[in-house]
Amino acid sequence: MNEVAAPTVSIVIRCRDEAASLGPVLDAIFAQDRSPDFEVIALDSGSRDGTLDVLRRYAVRLECAPAESFSYGRALNRGAALARGAIVVYVSAHSRPLSARWLAALVAPFAARNVVATFGRQVPVPGVNPIEAIATARNFPPAAPAGVRFSTANGALRRQAALARPFDEEVAIAEDHLWACAAPDGGVVYVPEAVVGHSHPMTLAHWRSRFYAHGLASQYARRRLGVELPWDTPGVTAPGVALRRALPFLRLARTLARSGELRALGRLPVYALARTVWYTRGLRDGAVRYATPKSV
Repeated sequence: MNEVAAPTVSIVIRCRDEAASLGPVLDAIFAQDRSPDFEVIALDSGSRDGTLDVLRRYAVRLECAPAESFSYGRALNRGAALARGAIVVYVSAHSRPLSARWLAALVAPFAARNVVATFGRQVPVPGVNPIEAIATARNFPPAAPAGVRFSTANGALRRQAALARPFDEEVAIAEDHLWACAAPDGGVVYVPEAVVGHSHPMTLAHWRSRFYAHGLASQYARRRLGVELPWDTPGVTAPGVALRRALPFLRLARTLARSGELRALGRLPVYALARTVWYTRGLRDGAVRYATPKSV
């Protein structure tokens, strides 16, 4: 009986209710040129919008997990455990590769033995979210260095590195940042040539969920790990956070106005509210949730 050779790369896609964006992402992945051989693993956590129907149209390995047990770190670790490739590529279900050489570029630095992880550039999808597009352009410039340490929305790492030092499964968000903080110097490489289009919706629901998670993660990292996350602020009350961020909000408003982004400018108060109030709530709830040391 002939055994099927293991692929060089395993591409892991985390998804939940991503039917609208997943098809173009998979089309771009399966259109890759001059790439190493790869498999695609989809980790779904309770989709109800037709995501599973989309996945069944492609040659992917589908794994399902209950939504109530989801965390980003747990999904990333599950993907590494399921992977058959020596390199695991993580990509969000709404991060569409913009080049047929995306995968080849993303994994090329692994030819150097000291490289344990890579991550590619993210560019905003035109018109989707001009407010966040400004931060995306700053964090993922067209040339190194990047403004962030690492990102699993468009990143890769050696499978053995992921198994040896798993992602934190308890932190609400920023599990990729925390993982990269402990990586050796020069071990994480930014690859701006590996580009994906990636934007989040400009809605209160998204911003509320994300900034609340930011607050929880700040308290978790500070109290359990002794680490300050990039967005940490000393103000723990809504007025304190609002005062600290007043000038950045005004600068953002001026930038949007000069760019003619009137729709985004109209949504800016909602963004400011979510980033202030829900972040503060996350800090408050995180202080209670992580008041005691993590059990070993």
